[in-house]
Amino acid sequence: MWNQYYNLKLTELDIQKGRHRSIIGGMWEEMGEKQIAFLKEKGLKPHHELLDIGCGSLRGGIYFIKYLNQGKYSGLDINPSLIRAGQAELKKANLTGKKPTLLVNDNFHFHLFKKKFDYAIAQSVLTHLPVNVIQRCLVNIEKVLNPGGKFYATFFESTARFNDNPINHPGGLTTYLDKDPYHYHLSIFEYLIKDSSLQLEYIGDWGHPRNQKMICFTKMETSPRSQT
Repeated sequence: MWNQYYNLKLTELDIQKGRHRSIIGGMWEEMGEKQIAFLKEKGLKPHHELLDIGCGSLRGGIYFIKYLNQGKYSGLDINPSLIRAGQAELKKANLTGKKPTLLVNDNFHFHLFKKKFDYAIAQSVLTHLPVNVIQRCLVNIEKVLNPGGKFYATFFESTARFNDNPINHPGGLTTYLDKDPYHYHLSIFEYLIKDSSLQLEYIGDWGHPRNQKMICFTKMETSPRSQT
């Protein structure tokens, strides 16, 4: 399967012991705090609707849910056992009353939430996806972002367009052109949103400990294809 977490199966004992906190990238508190701090800096307010793509066991979700108003957090992940771990984290943090919506889906069917979003984030998601699956994600996020809505996503960057060599990153991580974890040249994302209503902004370094870069897709009022 294209994603290394697709077939991950956590037992109830694994969840009780908090194994999910270490296997999904680790740095549980550090990355959770970093995500909420970043989005707050970018204008996230408690009344905004937030979509957390690849929410997993709520490493960032716990911080978002605590900050957002009731019912404003929506999280989606491909792995049901990670969602169960996230529900356990919610109970542990006494946040079930915030009424977040958590869904298991492997095709980025964001329409299932039946709402539009002001912000979306995919932290360490595109890093595990081949380009055609990223395209599916972008096609579907365009449909559910409010005009002016922003989708922030991290990726491992290749500064060379034509390079099939592995790239080494901090923490002993190696990324590849054609297998998980993937790296991409920025031009790939420019190509994927051509003629859509999404506009790409390269943010770059945002202090990620493994050097994942940040990009932002903003939903414009109209798309080029609607003007033809």
